[in-house]
Amino acid sequence: MSLHPRSSLVHPVSVIETAAEEANRKLREAKRLKQKLSRIAPIPNTDSSDGKQEIDDEILERCTRCPPHRKRRGVFRPLIGNDGEFLCDSCYQKEFPATAFLEETNKSSWQRRGSNIADKIRNGASDMVADVFGKTELPGHEDERSNIDFPSEVECRMCLDKGIFRRCCSSYYCHPCYYQRESCPGCEQEVPLTGIAAKREDHPGKLAVRLSWAVSALITTLTLIILFMYYWNEVTSPMTVMGHSCRGFFPRCELTVCIDFDGGYGYGEGGSWMPAAEPYRTCNRETTTNQVVASACIYDNEMYAWSNKLIGYDLCTSSLREEHSKQNDVSSVNPLLLYAESAGVYVFDDDFEIPLRLASAPWHEIINGDYSDACGVNSASPARGNHGGYQPVENKNALVFTGVHTRHATTEGIAVPYGGAVEFYLKMGPLSNDPYAKCKPAYDGDVALEFCFNHDECTEIMLLKTWKYRGESFHFLSIEIPQRAWTNHTRFRFRQLSFDASRDHWAIDDVRIRANLHPGWRESSVFSERKKVSGIDIQQAACCYGSDKCSIFDQKDTNFLKCESVPEFNRDEPLSRMKSSELYILFSLLAVFAKIAYHRVYDHYVSVSRSERTFKSAQPGAASGQFPNMMFHAVTQLTWQYTIASIFGILLVGVLLRFFWSLDLARCFTGEACYIDGSSVFVFGMAMGLDLRVIKTILCRVLVIERPVEFLVDLHPDNSLMQIEGKHIPLGDVTAIKRKNAGFMWIMSICYVVGGFPFALGSLTLRSYHLHGSSEILYTIFGLASLFREMFGVAFIAKFFLSTQWIFAFGQDDREDFGRALKRKGLMQQFVIGASLTSIIVMIAIFARRVDNLNAWDGLIAFASCIVFGGLIGVLVGIMQGLPVVPEAYLTCWPSACYCISYNDRAHCPCLFSCTSCGDMNSRRVMLILTVEEMFALKKILSGTTT
Repeated sequence: MSLHPRSSLVHPVSVIETAAEEANRKLREAKRLKQKLSRIAPIPNTDSSDGKQEIDDEILERCTRCPPHRKRRGVFRPLIGNDGEFLCDSCYQKEFPATAFLEETNKSSWQRRGSNIADKIRNGASDMVADVFGKTELPGHEDERSNIDFPSEVECRMCLDKGIFRRCCSSYYCHPCYYQRESCPGCEQEVPLTGIAAKREDHPGKLAVRLSWAVSALITTLTLIILFMYYWNEVTSPMTVMGHSCRGFFPRCELTVCIDFDGGYGYGEGGSWMPAAEPYRTCNRETTTNQVVASACIYDNEMYAWSNKLIGYDLCTSSLREEHSKQNDVSSVNPLLLYAESAGVYVFDDDFEIPLRLASAPWHEIINGDYSDACGVNSASPARGNHGGYQPVENKNALVFTGVHTRHATTEGIAVPYGGAVEFYLKMGPLSNDPYAKCKPAYDGDVALEFCFNHDECTEIMLLKTWKYRGESFHFLSIEIPQRAWTNHTRFRFRQLSFDASRDHWAIDDVRIRANLHPGWRESSVFSERKKVSGIDIQQAACCYGSDKCSIFDQKDTNFLKCESVPEFNRDEPLSRMKSSELYILFSLLAVFAKIAYHRVYDHYVSVSRSERTFKSAQPGAASGQFPNMMFHAVTQLTWQYTIASIFGILLVGVLLRFFWSLDLARCFTGEACYIDGSSVFVFGMAMGLDLRVIKTILCRVLVIERPVEFLVDLHPDNSLMQIEGKHIPLGDVTAIKRKNAGFMWIMSICYVVGGFPFALGSLTLRSYHLHGSSEILYTIFGLASLFREMFGVAFIAKFFLSTQWIFAFGQDDREDFGRALKRKGLMQQFVIGASLTSIIVMIAIFARRVDNLNAWDGLIAFASCIVFGGLIGVLVGIMQGLPVVPEAYLTCWPSACYCISYNDRAHCPCLFSCTSCGDMNSRRVMLILTVEEMFALKKILSGTTT
């Protein structure tokens, strides 16, 4: 006897084998070999004259659970009992995991995992290749073994097909012959079908299977496209001066604005060569001295519309998606004028039109220059902005130089401390033989652009040659100011050096001088402070208008008495509407009421129309012959249940504390001034009710804290049911039972915990953090999560996870189930329902938040998009109802190995109003997930292997 005790749960210890032990071992091996040969005696492969394939070890010993196209060699497993089948390693581990684990104690964990992964990859590749070439076969059906000659000892005694040894009469019969009359053909012993052992669904067909692959590919492609579009939208989204996020999908800097650099609406001013503060003041031709012309985008559609396009927009500093298609040049058509580091302020601007721009065009002197169109005018005026009521005047004049002695124009001292550029249009008189031409030809008389510190001392910046700018049209020039001219009082002069008094006419038009901003304005503390003040002022305007940018947390700090100074604000015309976060709560509440009404109608008309059955009272252990029944108890661990309950409590309390702290409601109880909006309190109450309802559902129906979960299985023909939590499930509706590991249970637990997060309150509370940029999408994510949770139940995240598994499934059996789901009835009706509901919800949301009139074309596009995408979502939901993606989980213990029992929850509608597909639409496949104390006994009794 060995001195070392051996355990089946650890690696065996190497010991020296005695002669007696060796003899006993060889005897046992010989006995097992003899038993194997007595059951199935292979015959060597020989040539056959009749063309039939003779028996072959490779074919005979092939795994009976794998499809034939996999060609997996099996090993005889004596634990199978009366089946007498060969199983490969993967099928053996799947059917008998505990026994397989004990037999593999000599392998390390990483070796077992590697072997399992290799088997899955091999099986998936074999199934895919067979499906593509149309050679897919089912196990146990028409395979290679139907065309071979089996020895007489393994042939069915009735049909001569391959038989299975039956212990009742020690004979071989195949399954169809053995269960044909619910009694053994040899000894007449009763052998009724029980459980799901002999149940097999029809093959959906190759077309349905291939269509399932197409659906998976389509969903994957659409998902990748949507993710890429979102990523591209975020990466290439325009950036603004004050850090706002431009609204819309793929927003662009399509506005060209002119703002007064010297002041806003009493909130802040320019100066210090920093960007002007918001809200911006639109340029005024008569009063604006310094101005900014730049491209802008809208960040608040409501404020922009309600303020008559005066606020709600910001200047763009970058726009990647437009920088390659537009030029950053004021002389180009539809330019992209980014307000980046090289941006500046137009400290001088003259278009020479009447009335004169005295504020923005301070000329010191103009000698022999007249405002006229003698030499024509510039037909391609530079961008000056056409927004917010400001429109540039029609170009009718230019500054034309004729006269004698001297021809020049000098500006007053201009501040350009950080450099800049002089922009203007120049034209030299074109060559002409017409003696009466108003614009005499310029044969000579070059023009010099100069800068001066006083009237006499000027330095040439650039000499403009006559021959180069002579012609019928004006030429645009943008000349950088040299560093020597970077002062706060620099004059600029246009002067013709030498000319013939009777000719050599020339003209300039649209003269502007741009002064650069401070080089480090982005990192400047002055700009940071200005940006902070601008944010407060914009928040004030948003709350006055009641736009979506103003949350209930911002309203408490808003002084509504200052709203009179907000542009275009009219207290007599309230424009506030429900905010998007409030709309999500409202839609969630409507979804709750709609589901309650639906279930009432369903329970009244549909449930009573189910195939009525009277179940006998089955007591645990009251078995009748071959029809056992058994009561199972779910494994319950209070530590797990209270841990999850504590997590929900911490989340709810944390969100509530943040909510009340952000509102600073303590001021209302200390006598200080506080602002409480009645509608906000109502929305808060609705949100809290929605979240508490969800948490209660998870605690009572998923964790089942208040009582133990009992699971009864009764195989008696008069009952033939499963019963759990008062719900009767006919065994005829059970389709599969699978074992899942602890990792699957952890994932399901996480899905339920995340699904129980207080999304409704969270969508409101997130507003207190004032997120900016791409983080603002969290508002929408939390709101949509609350809405989807009410539409699809507390297990909506678990349903999404299970649906994803089916979409990316590679197994042949899974693909066949997917194909059967595609052949379900009622998919067209669900397309109509999905399209209708999506159209109603989207249109209500659009009109509830609409600030502008929606034209017919945009409305048609929105409606058509809702029809298409809503219908596709409805069809996808209908397909998934034919797959076990609706979990009915009982998470009563710490995640461990569990069983997933799939069954059909059928509905038999009374077909009111000729709704013949109502039953198919309301039927679904449910996955019952639970961990019981006697897991192997549960599988045996459901699989029909209990004798």
